[in-house]
Amino acid sequence: MNILSGDYLFNTPSDAPSGFFGVLTAAFVVLFLGAAFVHWRRGKIAPNNPIQRRFIRRVAKTCMWISGIGIFLALMRYIAFPYLADPFWLLLLFIGTILTAAYFVYDWSERYPVAVWKLQHNTLARRYRPMPKARPEPQRVRPKQRGKRRR
Repeated sequence: MNILSGDYLFNTPSDAPSGFFGVLTAAFVVLFLGAAFVHWRRGKIAPNNPIQRRFIRRVAKTCMWISGIGIFLALMRYIAFPYLADPFWLLLLFIGTILTAAYFVYDWSERYPVAVWKLQHNTLARRYRPMPKARPEPQRVRPKQRGKRRR
């Protein structure tokens, strides 16, 4: 059986999924739960680094999407739903996952240091910038009352 042949990729499998497929489904569930936990606790992971918190949020959301789609496709395989149980979709998801991981490695190695440098530079420049003078509260001028007050 050639797993890259069109006969295999575009036909809904009629046999029960193997043990490896169960491991793959469990890996998708663990990835989803781990990404949700990291997304929820990103403030505790990087308390003083807003750029790292933003990066963690982006990676965690992407992992949740990828694993959610993987869980959906695995469930379609388990119930043998036509057209959505084809191995082609999981292969496409696998290729997309590799490309997404490559993008985040590029983002971490090229863009993250520049963003951290800009944040540090702006913080340092703000430190030596003169503070603006506080303006006094505007006072409401009361008109002078002359004569009797009208009711």
